[in-house]
Amino acid sequence: MVIKLEKDLEIVKEEGNISLPKDILEKIEIFWKKQTEENPHLFNGEVWSVIKIEELEEKIRLTIQKTNYAHYLYDERVGLDKKFACYNLNGGILLETIDKKYIVGEMDETTSYPKGLQISGGNLDQNDIKEDGTVDLIGNIARELKEELNLDLFDKNIIETYKMQYMEIPEGKRHSYAPMLKGFLKFTSEEMKKYYKDYKEYLTQTNQEVEFAKLHFINKENALEQLNTMDNPKRPYLRDLLYMDSKR
Repeated sequence: MVIKLEKDLEIVKEEGNISLPKDILEKIEIFWKKQTEENPHLFNGEVWSVIKIEELEEKIRLTIQKTNYAHYLYDERVGLDKKFACYNLNGGILLETIDKKYIVGEMDETTSYPKGLQISGGNLDQNDIKEDGTVDLIGNIARELKEELNLDLFDKNIIETYKMQYMEIPEGKRHSYAPMLKGFLKFTSEEMKKYYKDYKEYLTQTNQEVEFAKLHFINKENALEQLNTMDNPKRPYLRDLLYMDSKR
């Protein structure tokens, strides 16, 4: 489920790692071994899980604690009781081109979500944690945007404006918190298509990771109709996000 953010968002870190019972850890270990046999590109890096959410008078505060990608992936694909679930925190940005098209990336075959559709973004890492324990989510999104699309969030000649506007929240078996910016790109869809083609060629030639095999440009005026014609797997938030934004 995606909601519109009406208040500022604050994210703070809790020290230590999330503790799981021995039997669950054993199941995750067996699962992870099988996953890495099927996809050797998987990496069991750090993941930050939301352990508390507070709606205060002027802001929403999320408290996060460290876990790992194996915990996240097991919860996503197998499922865990809410008490032990991984409420993964990640950031993203919905970009709209000058000609009113949304940019949606199709994940590369070498990723953990081959051919999956999503906006640019990703998980937090230690570099996003400030000395005072708060989280630089804008910095996280800016880094992911630079890595994935080679776009500078803070360059007004590239992205005219951006604002923290939406957030995916847990619903049913989907345990995720994903604050999302809305940004207005100063490129047309054709200009962005060429720009990304050149960037992808550069990544390939320099043996760097390619996260998006291709970009899709979804018409704002009929976003859901176009999305529904695509057979790719889709991040659960994507339909809600495009529907909500296209009605603005």
